[in-house]
Amino acid sequence: MSTELNKNEKIAESMKGNKNAAKGKLFFDQLRKVLIQDDQLRLRHIAEKLVEAAEDGEAWAVKEIIDRVDGKAIQFQEITGADGEPLVTSISVNFVKPKETND
Repeated sequence: MSTELNKNEKIAESMKGNKNAAKGKLFFDQLRKVLIQDDQLRLRHIAEKLVEAAEDGEAWAVKEIIDRVDGKAIQFQEITGADGEPLVTSISVNFVKPKETND
């Protein structure tokens, strides 16, 4: 019975999801620690420099602030076929009763 339980525990552990994503957080975690130390002073300095760049007319800084405050703009894409016509997005099915024949 204990081997069955161990086997089930191993299966449950393996089904917990992709563990590779956690490995990618190593840099994020370290960067976050550095940014929030000293009562978030470093993060505040970076934010102030971003605002100053936007005030100086840097388009990238303005866009970054807008994206962070209002969210990124919704992207709209129109998809057409090779002939430039819209692609078929629905299918219509018509049922026709066959005519009766007198054979």
